[in-house]
Amino acid sequence: MSEQIPVIASNDGLYRLKWEYERERTSYTDLLCFGTADMDYRSPEPILDAMRGVLDRGHLGYPMIPERYYEVIHNWLLSIAGWDIDARCSIAQSAGIYMGAWAIISLLTRPQDMVTILTPVHFCYKEILRLNNRKIIECPLELIENGYSINFGRLEACFASGSRLLWLCNPHNPIGHAWTKAELEKIAELCLKYQVYIISDDVYCGLLFSGTSYTPIASLSKEISRYTVTLYSTSKTYNTAALRHAFLVTENPEIYKKYREFLTSMSMDYGQNIMGIEATIAALGECEEWRRKVMEKIMAAHRFLEKYFEENMPMCKVIKSDSSYFAWIDMRALKIQPQMLTHLLEQEEHMIVENGYFLGKGGAGFIRFNLACDEEHLKEGAARLKEFCFKHI
Repeated sequence: MSEQIPVIASNDGLYRLKWEYERERTSYTDLLCFGTADMDYRSPEPILDAMRGVLDRGHLGYPMIPERYYEVIHNWLLSIAGWDIDARCSIAQSAGIYMGAWAIISLLTRPQDMVTILTPVHFCYKEILRLNNRKIIECPLELIENGYSINFGRLEACFASGSRLLWLCNPHNPIGHAWTKAELEKIAELCLKYQVYIISDDVYCGLLFSGTSYTPIASLSKEISRYTVTLYSTSKTYNTAALRHAFLVTENPEIYKKYREFLTSMSMDYGQNIMGIEATIAALGECEEWRRKVMEKIMAAHRFLEKYFEENMPMCKVIKSDSSYFAWIDMRALKIQPQMLTHLLEQEEHMIVENGYFLGKGGAGFIRFNLACDEEHLKEGAARLKEFCFKHI
């Protein structure tokens, strides 16, 4: 097998929401895009080879899920987290993380039930809950010197108020923190005390900085595992979002059965995305070298941006991170209304980032900057942020 080296994708023939859509929308030919959560890297060659193999075989009919799929996921979870599951009885597929999340929310809650989220968090959490008539309880994370922490007294109050479900993100988007085993044990203790179910969106679990470990909350005990559904996909770590394939893990037989019935109710149980199946097998079985090297690049990008802010615009700050490909940047020192941050950056500096204002309590005044990009774009983006900051300080 040839050496797996992460390579920035050529723009030729691409039509991405992250780049081509934004340039068409704004008409800015010099627009820099650090918003949408996917990579500018080509997907790893073993994934592309696996998909070429499907095309070469020439049959795109309904696929079965091969035994190799379950074996690879089982071995991957055992390797990265020491979690030994009965794969055939606990893994099921979905057409993406959020489709799987909504399916489980609909199975475990009813309209007007309360669902707790830790904020700031990806805007889709609130959007999905609101559009599907669930009451949202925001539990704001606390900004500390080296990142963020959970106020467990506040979280307990959320559960005591009647919350039926906790929608967890691990590692957490946008702050870039993989919850530690100790933090997860406290969450689990409270969930068991108040009989609160957990959806754990762990799609970023492959994007860990060196020295950071990943713990699925369901792996802590059989007891908490029965209350938990964990969501996975290769979409973020291996840049395969367009394949619309994800899988969930639950060791609760009743939830597993209800979810399979949910798929049947939409005729989604017979056949899955064949490219997604092959990409999952290749990604989790053959792409560890590529993942490690891409994380070296992302860690270097995060260090660069941290240092750049410290040396050039110390009034603002890149928050410490241990995972994901995001820089979470504190811009609260600027004399700008928080909801206007990204609009002004787009208009004045021709760059796209995500506005923390729309990510729930605790997000106002922050931006999320995608680091999975070309080094030249990173440096130019940092320079434009510097110019912006000095305009508005």
